Amino acid sequence: MDVEKLKGLIREDYEVIDANETISKVVPMLEKWESKSAILVEENGEIIGVVRERDLLRGCVMVNPHETKIKHFVIPTGILSLDDLTPEKVVRRFVEDSTPFVVVRLNGRYGVIYVDDFLNLLKSELSDVKAKDIMNPEVITVLRNATVAKALATMRTNGVDRVVIIDENYKVVGIVTGKDIIDRIFAPKKKARTGDFSGEKEKSLSIKIESIMSYPVITADKNDPVSEIIDKMIENDISSVVITKDGFPEGIVIKKDILEYYLKQITPVRYTYQVVLKDVELDEFEMDRINKDLENFLDRFKEYFGEAILFVYMKRHKEFYRGLPLIYVRLKLTSDKGVFVATGEGWGAEYALHAGLRRLERTILEHKDLQMDKKMIKRFYENVFSDFVSV
Repeated sequence: MDVEKLKGLIREDYEVIDANETISKVVPMLEKWESKSAILVEENGEIIGVVRERDLLRGCVMVNPHETKIKHFVIPTGILSLDDLTPEKVVRRFVEDSTPFVVVRLNGRYGVIYVDDFLNLLKSELSDVKAKDIMNPEVITVLRNATVAKALATMRTNGVDRVVIIDENYKVVGIVTGKDIIDRIFAPKKKARTGDFSGEKEKSLSIKIESIMSYPVITADKNDPVSEIIDKMIENDISSVVITKDGFPEGIVIKKDILEYYLKQITPVRYTYQVVLKDVELDEFEMDRINKDLENFLDRFKEYFGEAILFVYMKRHKEFYRGLPLIYVRLKLTSDKGVFVATGEGWGAEYALHAGLRRLERTILEHKDLQMDKKMIKRFYENVFSDFVSV
């Protein structure tokens, strides 16, 4: 990717809010801003991070918006220098910070690169890449007659912020994100408790998920070019596309999948890993042990994978046991053999990581056994019918 073209993506249409403002004062301003405007948070004249619109909306529901300050929802993010701007650094910020924009420090001011603009520029470099090359084959589904509570539990168990809704024949009929549940379930509840009855009727978590799902679902075929999937995401203002065959889910592609694939292509080493922490604090000793665990894990499979990148996402829950926080871990290994996903949960980061790595190892070993079975079957038929083949 040409660096000058990358610099051409920098825009200055963003908003700056003070870290000590309350959520209640900022949320009404969202309606006046463009829905995709970046929100930078300032404290004592310095940009300390960014905040996402979805986090502000959740904050209105989960805490008292009249007392809670914006600073509690700030995502600290690395601010890139204009002179040191590279495609790799930009994509790493998108992946590691999980924000829809990257902040760039200009001469005395700031600029932002939006993820849709970056993906649009990236299309030409992914012209030969198909959906099947980057899709996550593990589609988390929920039946249409399941409750919203069931969908929420499924999201938490699998560490995802969306579920695909299927009918009794396992065909895709809709999709629901965490933001959908906030907007359509929790927000009306909050309004009712505060005496604001102007919103929609209050709903319960016991209602069927199909009553709040988004439909029709934007879908694609596994052989469709990634460039077309990017176009669908941008045109429909969505962050995911479901891969289907005859209506049945085969995979799902989110923007982060595309970015991770690109990062894998431009990373010079054959084996690497990325660790992203969400409300998880690790000292140097703990981080060193986790790094060694990940290196040992990749080393065990180096003869099986030609190339591999392991993405590790850790998130802390509110629960504690004997001083240890409940940690959720999601592992995604992208390789030349395919994409492997596993999750784990436990008290403390190391235990949670080990639980996730054990599940990921089982998944990889099952795949290896399956591939070995296929090779044996192929060899069997080649041996049995060799005389006929040679004729």
